[in-house]
Amino acid sequence: MMQKIILYYKFTPIKDTVTMKLWQKTLADSLNLQGRILISPHGLNGTVGGELEDLKKYIKATKEFPGLKNTVFKWSDGGRENFPRMSVKVRDEIVAFDVADELRVDEFGVGGGGTHLKPKQVHELVEKRGEDVVFFE
Repeated sequence: MMQKIILYYKFTPIKDTVTMKLWQKTLADSLNLQGRILISPHGLNGTVGGELEDLKKYIKATKEFPGLKNTVFKWSDGGRENFPRMSVKVRDEIVAFDVADELRVDEFGVGGGGTHLKPKQVHELVEKRGEDVVFFE
């Protein structure tokens, strides 16, 4: 069987992080997946490995949660053996910005997160500010 790893994060409001944790842990364990998933009131962030077919089932089930429907899952080489166990934890943030109290997330994602720039504007900003420009993926 072919093994893979999926990586993802999605900013979306999660009102009941404890229930989300239990659901994600039960789902991952039922599919014999291993990795780590972080859950916060701001969303979900995971790196999970296992059999290709089991990962597809995990993605399908996870996308059934309304706020996670449009989550982009990236595929990587590896598998279940790259992780010692399945770890699902509730944290203040899914990506460590140290601004959990300031972060506003709604059904459209992060609110007040900045201005969307066109490629030409990004190029001009990098030329003007150089190493002060930081990119987040």
